[in-house]
Amino acid sequence: NQVASLIFTDASTSIRLLFHMDPHSFDPKALLLFFIPYISLATITYGIAVPSGLFVPCLLSGAAFGRLFGDLLMVFGGRNLARSNIYSLIGAASVLGGMARMAISLTVIILESTGNEEYVLPLMISLMTAKLTGGLFTADLYHIHIHMKKGVVFLENKLGSIMTHQKLVAGQVMGENVIFFRPVEKVGMVYDILKSHPHSNYPIVDTGDGDVLFGAIGKNQLLILLEKRVFDHSANGLIEVGSNRQRFTPLVQWEITHRAYPKYPSINDIHINDDDRECDIDLRPYAHTAPYSVQETCSLERAYNAFRTLGCRLLIVVNRYNQCVGTITRKDLAPESLDHHIKDD
Repeated sequence: NQVASLIFTDASTSIRLLFHMDPHSFDPKALLLFFIPYISLATITYGIAVPSGLFVPCLLSGAAFGRLFGDLLMVFGGRNLARSNIYSLIGAASVLGGMARMAISLTVIILESTGNEEYVLPLMISLMTAKLTGGLFTADLYHIHIHMKKGVVFLENKLGSIMTHQKLVAGQVMGENVIFFRPVEKVGMVYDILKSHPHSNYPIVDTGDGDVLFGAIGKNQLLILLEKRVFDHSANGLIEVGSNRQRFTPLVQWEITHRAYPKYPSINDIHINDDDRECDIDLRPYAHTAPYSVQETCSLERAYNAFRTLGCRLLIVVNRYNQCVGTITRKDLAPESLDHHIKDD
């Protein structure tokens, strides 16, 4: 049975049959009866928590549809056409290209699989057509899933043309509610901020020197400092905050913080008492004193490129006096957030 030979065999065998069998081996009705339920089930199962895959189902459904199209051309269009198994190859490439939108990579992969260079031109034409046609309606499937995943903000290579023409600056898209630490901070304040605002990085602002940006520090470093209890009750109130770099608190070497990767402690596993909360913790020895920052008058396109190319998780925005006036995160550069700023302007 033709339909049974496609359904009840593994996908690789079915693809091999569609690619290599004689042109009249499969009846068009059998191909249609296989194609419609198979691509429907592949569409449904990809959206549920089942490791069904999508690469091979796209190849198989495209091969069945391509062979069906080739058979119909031979029935209604004459005999001076390519064989239906060649249409099967082109159909498999087209469906896969419409899903993944990778024209050049898929052309190379399929050419290496077939070992026949005479299919270069039809493969490139079909893959580019599938990519351009799919791009008119929606993004590729992988980008759709990234945007559907809550908490994951994906930044494209470049800003859209609409964003670049709006003349937005960093000061318009930054988050103005800055959560920061002072160079010497209370242990209770550090613990409460880590508990209520679990960001990846925090600016360090020297409030005793005109709110000048001192540096930045990561959440994982702060957790290790609290876990190692890098504060001393006897030094409480004796730590100088000015330009004096003398350190009164015990230090944790970089090797210790680096050794904790990737199993950093959690804030829920750290417990401090009331006496600990009143102690001072000196963040100056552990601060990154040259963090990435941009001026508030910096163009959005430049800030976007800097954030993406430098792999930043936090981009600090300063004014001409080097005072921290805001921060830029991935959420601030998301298309939805930028559209909101454009509408406000």
